[in-house]
Amino acid sequence: MDASGLLWGKYIQFDRDGETVLLDPVALNSVYLDRGEVIDLSAVPPTTTHTALSELGFTSDGPTVSRREALLHRLELLGLDAAPSRISGLRVVITTKCNMTCDYCFVHTNTGADDMTQEEIAEGLTCLFEDNVGQKEVAIQWFGGEPTIRFDLMQYGDELADELAAKYGVQRIRRTVVTNGARLTDEMLAHFARYEYGVGISIDGPPAVNSVNRTLLGGQPADDRIRANVRRLVAAEGIHVGANLTPTAANVGRLGEAVTWIIEELGLTFIYANTPIPSGGRWRINGRDLAHELYQARMVALAQGGMVFSVLDRAFQALDTRRPMLLDHMQGDRSLNAALLRGGRISLCDINFEEPTFIHTLDELRQNPDLLASIAKPIAPYAACGDCPALAICGGPSRNEQALIGGNAPDPQMCAFYTSSVEIAAWDNTGVQ
Repeated sequence: MDASGLLWGKYIQFDRDGETVLLDPVALNSVYLDRGEVIDLSAVPPTTTHTALSELGFTSDGPTVSRREALLHRLELLGLDAAPSRISGLRVVITTKCNMTCDYCFVHTNTGADDMTQEEIAEGLTCLFEDNVGQKEVAIQWFGGEPTIRFDLMQYGDELADELAAKYGVQRIRRTVVTNGARLTDEMLAHFARYEYGVGISIDGPPAVNSVNRTLLGGQPADDRIRANVRRLVAAEGIHVGANLTPTAANVGRLGEAVTWIIEELGLTFIYANTPIPSGGRWRINGRDLAHELYQARMVALAQGGMVFSVLDRAFQALDTRRPMLLDHMQGDRSLNAALLRGGRISLCDINFEEPTFIHTLDELRQNPDLLASIAKPIAPYAACGDCPALAICGGPSRNEQALIGGNAPDPQMCAFYTSSVEIAAWDNTGVQ
């Protein structure tokens, strides 16, 4: 499955065993050509294939502007603005205490920092609901560290959120918690059921894999405890349980095995595969291999009645809808999920709590809502982005990725991951033309 270059200077050409998929990286049109059509395309036009392609919008006329400029123009025509309009969800970082020592976690845990106070939670949630008067939904996610260590703060926040929703006319609160699953009491279970929680269990795979990075502070594994707790959660009515699967050095090459174990042993059919974060300034996983392995894991899950969601789905959705999916820092309605931190502060990037340019006080955001634009993703900030098959799906590194890699040139493995994802999706979506 190798990209053989460009057709007529503007369509990405993916060749495989004499067949071809053509992709317009700006308009996101794709078309499949069988062996006979590939041969016909190479003949002197006009041929039947040339005519058929023209009717589908694939013409030999050269582009009048660069692909970067064409994408920016298309985003403008579609009304897709990279600047968020409001904060509609908060990842509430109530504690940095954790009962595990996962070495790849992006949060600095067990540092001795104070936990969030009820007053800080109240101030943050009040600001959230004030900004969403009359909206259909806001989202609250409890996060740490291990958030269940401060279950009392979760209880306080959920009760307050109900009062604020009634006061500000918000119709629904979507509540989630990200947990390692090692702690679950009867009180927690009843609370999660009452509020119809989404519970995300962070797990790397079967015990032999999970225990490589995920052990309790004393060094012992917690897999038996996690398995028992997940079964209780799955059996409870009103709780939606899924798995957060992070690709690591321990499970890459075994993601299909991890998915099978999560579905068969834990009974979880919704699995979200995280995108690697360039820790230490670079990706530490081969991007092309990861894309192909995630696709295979997706097929494994589908065969067992489950689903693996990952960045691959952005490529699938973009090709299915012919709509760019590069503004991944926002929700579809241009709203933003941000992180509520101690001290009345907000990080506009909900997976980076350290970068100073992301962090503002609640008062600063109230006084100057235009600060939200500072998290807006730069579209194709690197010249080579214009030549990339993933132009309208990746769009170049996000603000967070730029901060982590120390510049605007994307990591080569990140590029390989996204271009391979697009290639996979193009072949997988050839029936949608």
